[in-house]
Amino acid sequence: MAKPLLATDSIYDTALRLLDEEGSSGLNARNLAAALKCSTRTLYQQVGKRETLISDLIAHYFASVKLSFTEETNWQDSMRSWASNLRSALLAHPNLSQLMSGEHRAPVAEYVNRLLKVLRQEGFDQELALRSCRVLVNIAISLSLSEIIAPVDTGRHKRQNRREAQFTDSIIAQAGKERHHGNPPEVFENAINWVIAGIEAERL
Repeated sequence: MAKPLLATDSIYDTALRLLDEEGSSGLNARNLAAALKCSTRTLYQQVGKRETLISDLIAHYFASVKLSFTEETNWQDSMRSWASNLRSALLAHPNLSQLMSGEHRAPVAEYVNRLLKVLRQEGFDQELALRSCRVLVNIAISLSLSEIIAPVDTGRHKRQNRREAQFTDSIIAQAGKERHHGNPPEVFENAINWVIAGIEAERL
């Protein structure tokens, strides 16, 4: 009798947890199969190669992220909300975000389409709406990823004793977990506002 298939949500949830906890190197067939209590053969039969799993995991994750975007009272605030929610999604799972490449960004397209619809409803012509979305998504992703991979200030540890360094690291780690719940950082917020200002000027 054939074994029942593993629940798809269970595979993705477990893969994302491994990625969060152990990084990219920790997401391999052996670790994932062990966490799911199945054989690597069963896993390969259901999800295929690692590259396929990553692509499907990104698609699965962003399918849920798009639900967090809500239309605001004007297109400017909708763009700010959209960009902030995309940033939050990327920062929530930095190891997953770093695995994204151009070929993996298709799932974000559905999220972009929701903003495109808002702009069209606000009277944007198709060309300007498309260009606006294209610029916004590239800036939002680029700035978010640069925030994720920003180099650690190693000199700070040299200027602190061991206890001070541990305390500072704990504060930074906690801030990393919570930073996407508050307002975007100044650089991100300013960049989005400049994009919006440019679009407003072009519409005049």
